[in-house]
Amino acid sequence: MILFLAIGSMTFAQKKEMRKIERAIKANDISKAVEVFNSIDEDEVEDKYQADYTFYRAATTIGVTGASSASLEESYEAIELVEKAKELGYDEDSWVDIVKSRAKDRLFVLANQKLKANENEEAFEIVNFLSMEDPENLMMALNAADIAYKTEKFDVATSKYQMLLDKKFTGQEVTYTAFNKAKQIQESFPNKKVRDIALLSSHNNPQEERSSSQLGRIVTGLVWMYKNDGKLEKAKTVFEKALKDFPNDESLKISKADNYLILEMMDEYKEATESLTKEVKDPKVYDNLAIAALNSKDYDQAIKYYELSLSIEPKNFVAQANLGLSYIEKGNQEATTATEQQELYKKAIDKYEMAHKLNPDDKNSINTLISLYGVFSNTEKVEEMKAKL
Repeated sequence: MILFLAIGSMTFAQKKEMRKIERAIKANDISKAVEVFNSIDEDEVEDKYQADYTFYRAATTIGVTGASSASLEESYEAIELVEKAKELGYDEDSWVDIVKSRAKDRLFVLANQKLKANENEEAFEIVNFLSMEDPENLMMALNAADIAYKTEKFDVATSKYQMLLDKKFTGQEVTYTAFNKAKQIQESFPNKKVRDIALLSSHNNPQEERSSSQLGRIVTGLVWMYKNDGKLEKAKTVFEKALKDFPNDESLKISKADNYLILEMMDEYKEATESLTKEVKDPKVYDNLAIAALNSKDYDQAIKYYELSLSIEPKNFVAQANLGLSYIEKGNQEATTATEQQELYKKAIDKYEMAHKLNPDDKNSINTLISLYGVFSNTEKVEEMKAKL
């Protein structure tokens, strides 16, 4: 009888602790949830509480509020635990989605950190995992294709780029925003439905912003890889079909010359090069493409687009500064020799000096020039810039 009472008391305690964790998580009190969770002995959890216990373990591992600080291993573990909890019978679908989304978001942050550290192989593994986890997320598939291309995993890159092209995916994204009347700021929302709900009470002035197309980059990558693999006719077919399917895509128009050059169609290449600046007269088109190229670490393309933008509007401070940044980033690549790096840094100085003339008060340009002058031991220029801070 005493043994039965002890077991019954333990069962009641486990149920009570599970409810405490649930309440803490739903109240966004993650520290309390962790505290209660850590007081439970995993080996003593009964089978009927295993689903809840496993899910709460996932939630406390990744965290459900604020910026997650979970490690790479913990983020993967959280996703595995959520799936295990579902297998065990956990059926709170809304919370499953929240915790999995948090873990995926954290993995994407870690992938970007890997990219910034030039740990491209590790970044690919993470992003490719996220792409396979969510096949409907075509933007993640594009990210995986881009990194695969960068790391010379051409079979993977070809497969993903071709899939995106077959689905007529251009990489354009729509950002839904509205004005927060209380905070007096324009805020973005994850989708139109959530934004429209906010418009019923706390927000007004709805807006939609469409990002630039990435189609030109997708097609150019495919054409190059097919050509490089000895499939010239396939490369031509892909390019010609893209021109037919997307006759008005600005990014594809801009990439025509590059593709003709890859395909060794020199007459067409010359014509496309001459007509490019006639067809596209808005520098913002080039700016948007340059930003996308810069974000994907395609510095040659970023440089090309910023130069085209500045040929139309040379007094564009942001384009001048970002062109300088593109030269710096290209100079910092592992494949760049010391001599090439110095030449690229000199080009960066030229662009940042122009940017500084256009906006003398910009501290970032001044600090960048101080660093660049320092590379060449130009102490006079360093002191001159420091005096402006």
